[in-house]
Amino acid sequence: MKNLITIIISLVFVLQTGFSQSVDERVIKFIQLIEEGEAERVLTESASLMSSSPNHPGVLYLQGRLAEDGTEAVKLYQTILDNFPKSDWADDALYSTYQYYYAVGLYRTAELRLAQLKKNYPDSPYLSGKSPEKISQPAKVTTPTPAVELPPTPPTAEIRKPALEPIATASYTIQVGAFSTLVNAEKQKSFFDNLGYDVEVANRVRAGKKLFLVWVGSFQTAEDAVKLAFDIKQKYKIEAITVQRY
Repeated sequence: MKNLITIIISLVFVLQTGFSQSVDERVIKFIQLIEEGEAERVLTESASLMSSSPNHPGVLYLQGRLAEDGTEAVKLYQTILDNFPKSDWADDALYSTYQYYYAVGLYRTAELRLAQLKKNYPDSPYLSGKSPEKISQPAKVTTPTPAVELPPTPPTAEIRKPALEPIATASYTIQVGAFSTLVNAEKQKSFFDNLGYDVEVANRVRAGKKLFLVWVGSFQTAEDAVKLAFDIKQKYKIEAITVQRY
């Protein structure tokens, strides 16, 4: 009887391990599709996975990548860090929170997240400059070290993009920065102006603090906005977040 119990326990462990691996593999494929600009497709095809494994760290990370609200995405990443700090997705989650805080102009918070990544996950591929094996896409290769609120030097004229036609009924845009001063926001705006993008600075108040948000493009659907955000990340290594106009 003792041997039988041991066999059953071992079998359950093997089955659970195999299931976990299959979930990870499916998440990896979905992340790769997102990196290729297929977020809308992933939303549809990942529904069953999210329903069957809602608390799997890989699924939580996938939900974060699909979230249209950056704040909601950070909550999902933090859930991974709080409950699954030793999972393969923990460093992905921490690096993504670093990217978010850097993108919205909270540079001190971003620096703390980057320091946490170096301390808790020193072997993370995000620190070595190599793309993680599970997500072999170039969008995650560069790990910038934020210092000042100055935009990078504009690329050469050869890669200029034509200005995006404004859409009167647009609901979505791409946020490429959030600054506490108008001067820094205008610098970021000039960067995209010089590239030929349709860009604006929006003055908003969050948690009682005035922020100057730099928005690029106008879109009727989140899917179209995601495509431009991916393009900006790939070409200029600037974190771009899809947001709803408000």
